[in-house]
Amino acid sequence: MKRTINLLGWIGVIFTILALILTLLTTYHFTYVKYFNDYCTLQWSIFVTMVAWAINMIISRANFRNIVYPITCVLIACATMFFMYMKVY
Repeated sequence: MKRTINLLGWIGVIFTILALILTLLTTYHFTYVKYFNDYCTLQWSIFVTMVAWAINMIISRANFRNIVYPITCVLIACATMFFMYMKVY
């Protein structure tokens, strides 16, 4: 279970980096990729990645002192979802 969540986190990081690069290339008209012409795909990938990393950190933490990092990931995911709800893309 831990290895699967860890792998999903890293796949999310790789997809988020690719989404960021493709979104910037499409936004600045260097190339056109259909699903990356706005920030919606990037925001979804950030949300999924932060949730996966929060779950990964909650599962793999050794003591209760390391609660700040998963809470930070959840806050970033909530902020991203807020901006998606407000249609900032």
